[in-house]
Amino acid sequence: MNPLDPSNHPPNHKILNTTVPSNNTVCKYHDTRFNSKGVWSGDNPLSFVLPASFIEVFMIVVISRVIHIIIRPLKQPRFVANMLSGIILGPTILGQTKEFEKLAFPGSKEMVLNTTSELAMLYLFFLVGVKMDTNLILKPKRDAVRIGMTGLILPWVLVACATHYLRPYTSIGEMGPFFIMFCLSLSLSPFPAIANIMDELNLLTSEMGKLAVSCAMVNDMVSWVVLIITAALLQRTLMASISAVASTGAFFILITHVMRPVVVGIIENTPEGGVVSQSWVVIILLGVLVNAFIGDVIGLTPNIGAFGLGVIIPEGSTLGIALVEKTETIVTEFLLPFFFLRCGLYTNIFSVRNAKNFLALQVIMLMGSVGKLVGTILPCNLNAQNALSLGLIMICKGIFNISLFLTWRFYRLIDEESFTIFVVSNLLLTVIIAPLLTTLYKPPRYFATHAAGLSLQNIRPNHELRIIACLHDERIVNDIISIIEASYPARETPIYAYVLHLVNLVGRSVAVVADPSTVYRCSTHKPTKSDYIMSAFKKYSDCTHGTVGFRPLTVIAPYKSMHEDICKIAHDNRAALILLPFHRNDHMLGSSTAALSTLTHNVLAGAPCSVALLVNRGYKYCRFAVQEHFSYSVLLLFFGGPDDREALAFASRMSTHPGLSVTVIRFQFSDDDDNDNERERQLDYSVLHEFKLKNFTNESAMFREEVVNDIEEALLLIRSLKSKYDLVIVGRRNWTCKALTGDMADWSENTELGVLGDIIASSDLLDNEYNLLVMQARM
Repeated sequence: MNPLDPSNHPPNHKILNTTVPSNNTVCKYHDTRFNSKGVWSGDNPLSFVLPASFIEVFMIVVISRVIHIIIRPLKQPRFVANMLSGIILGPTILGQTKEFEKLAFPGSKEMVLNTTSELAMLYLFFLVGVKMDTNLILKPKRDAVRIGMTGLILPWVLVACATHYLRPYTSIGEMGPFFIMFCLSLSLSPFPAIANIMDELNLLTSEMGKLAVSCAMVNDMVSWVVLIITAALLQRTLMASISAVASTGAFFILITHVMRPVVVGIIENTPEGGVVSQSWVVIILLGVLVNAFIGDVIGLTPNIGAFGLGVIIPEGSTLGIALVEKTETIVTEFLLPFFFLRCGLYTNIFSVRNAKNFLALQVIMLMGSVGKLVGTILPCNLNAQNALSLGLIMICKGIFNISLFLTWRFYRLIDEESFTIFVVSNLLLTVIIAPLLTTLYKPPRYFATHAAGLSLQNIRPNHELRIIACLHDERIVNDIISIIEASYPARETPIYAYVLHLVNLVGRSVAVVADPSTVYRCSTHKPTKSDYIMSAFKKYSDCTHGTVGFRPLTVIAPYKSMHEDICKIAHDNRAALILLPFHRNDHMLGSSTAALSTLTHNVLAGAPCSVALLVNRGYKYCRFAVQEHFSYSVLLLFFGGPDDREALAFASRMSTHPGLSVTVIRFQFSDDDDNDNERERQLDYSVLHEFKLKNFTNESAMFREEVVNDIEEALLLIRSLKSKYDLVIVGRRNWTCKALTGDMADWSENTELGVLGDIIASSDLLDNEYNLLVMQARM
């Protein structure tokens, strides 16, 4: 059923002008020994399979990493480094030395290399299926369908015409069934390649990246359907075609009605927040091999079988995340190097000698690229620059087209020269497009320096306060609700909260910002983590009698680019405050310190409004937060500067809540006589005076001033406070205070919190457990 399989060609079919008798042996492998007895027994370890394989993987991984470090400043994706490492080890460079070739890659190792590389592609297709968002397949957006279809049909027509007229000038063999596959491969935009490039260029969460991935997914699904139908119709007899169609239908039913219910059952039996049993992971990974075997038996190819099992596993589910986390590193870092090494060994620049063949293939590939570019731009509703950027994105091919070229080479549908031209041309195309794309397309940055109402200080009286409340999990739901309630929602001063559940992009390929009810496609009724979070906020909103509204959103994106979505939501909804949890190193989130720190720094740098970092130090407010029963104690440490004034504006709003007590302590340093800060001191005096006038008759709001000699004395004074505070508020940047700059800034471990925030978060200044809120004013 596979149109690329030589068994589907008639006996003595002419391929590459070489007659291959149907009963003759084409290739014979030498007897291969796996382990040596050691150098002391006179054996050369590199003459044996396992030691040679170890050295091969070591060389290509090291070379790839070194190349990636060198070309990363040029905005080149990892794919380029991997391909270059394989070419360097192949006959183009190091392979020119026959001694090196015989020593590192003797012919007896070819079977192991081919098998391992095919196994790598097998599991890579499976992981692609796991990460694929089937909502984009079953319910694609209209723009994605229009662009995806036009961007596939137009290049296919151009490539087909060019191939028809130029094939006599190429070294490609008889086309036959191969014609459809050849034209299609040069016309489509592989979904995984587009997703990977967008991720590496930090464009996955941009509007352009999301549209490109959606178009590529439509592109891919159409191509898969065409290939399956074509393969079924090109059988030798009518009965064989009927059998092929029937077996394909039976395989589809097996996946959807037998395997998928098993997968759903595994997910239902895994407790929320729990770990999927290792046994189930092993069973699924073995199922990949079984599905691949079935796919090969019925003629669908093993890769389609593996992909079919992956696509029925809900993306972003506990099972999908477990499979990706446990297998992706092994596949991409240890198995795929065999694939790139295999490509490199087949790529030989010096084999390109036929000028006519070279020019003809270049024209054919150029037709595919031009058709893809025009077919993407024409139906696109974006401006000219963005439309051109989208067209360039869709031209990229990546590893999956290289895999097709390798398959053609293996079946001798193309020769070494044509294979080299295809590989090098696709590689150069990626090398050119990647930096050009980052230069041409700049995602919108959501700074709003001139917009009114985007900070707590300048929000108008009797105006709705809009807060972007971000949560990684349900552990700080009570803390967030308490802060929202402490902000005193009332009929005259309502609050609207956009509650964002932040989820790291694991087990998916597509970044998502949507209502939680539309994100998860698993057909179970099991509540998700987002359901618990949003249920708590809904109950709170219902109890406030309309003074607090909220909109739930789930944001699924890589931590390195998640700030784009957060800042966009804040900008589009004219929010005055982003409330972001601060986590040092949370293994429950599956995240490292570096990833969470990057997210926090990016939000602080790009936020169009004020930002408050919430540091949970063990405080748990257990009672449900409503005004009639709400009791809360707040301490503000005021040292001066824009961030402290923003913190004071927040505390001033809180002071009107009948259930709150607010204490403001202003610290003045006896030796701080810097005239450069005179304007800042005047602004500090103005807001402090306004706070005192506002709360002149409010017994729950207290203000005091303290003159200290240094920061150590200020910390001792804070430590001496006897009151039990639930929330401590400080400003992040205190550059008007000499005591909190200079050397102390260099000692700060968590720079996101600022010097004072880091000191308070890292020590027990007060006797009780409390939360810390670090405020940063709009930039």
